[in-house]
Amino acid sequence: MNYPNRMNPIIEFPQVLKWERCDVNQLIERFFSSKMTLLVCKILIGVVSVIDIYLTIKYVDSLYTMELNPLGRFLMGLDSGPTWTLEMRGDIKPLAAFITAKVAGNFIAFSVIELLAGWKCYIATSVALPVALLQLMLLYTLTGLSP
Repeated sequence: MNYPNRMNPIIEFPQVLKWERCDVNQLIERFFSSKMTLLVCKILIGVVSVIDIYLTIKYVDSLYTMELNPLGRFLMGLDSGPTWTLEMRGDIKPLAAFITAKVAGNFIAFSVIELLAGWKCYIATSVALPVALLQLMLLYTLTGLSP
């Protein structure tokens, strides 16, 4: 029977909802060429960088003894400005060069990622993803969760 005013009893799903056989290479290509993946990486990099700089300023009095990075220690030693004293905390080394290097490094990393994104998104994501993973490892270390 044909019912002209009724819906067809067979429900057709839109193309998006149909299960298609997907090649793993296609999934990887979609992941790396997705602007959303790149955006999540950039947000993660930025948030962890802000947390790192915040903790650097917050724990400035003990940073010189806790810093394990030789380059960071070198940058801390570059400042020849006056050493100031906080109440009951002792001497604090000036850290302008150290914090400036952190901010400059973040700026350079974001600039390179943005330049690559303007050229080819998948290359920018290929660069941003390892940086974001390293930032996650840094956050893990900074929060004291590491053994």
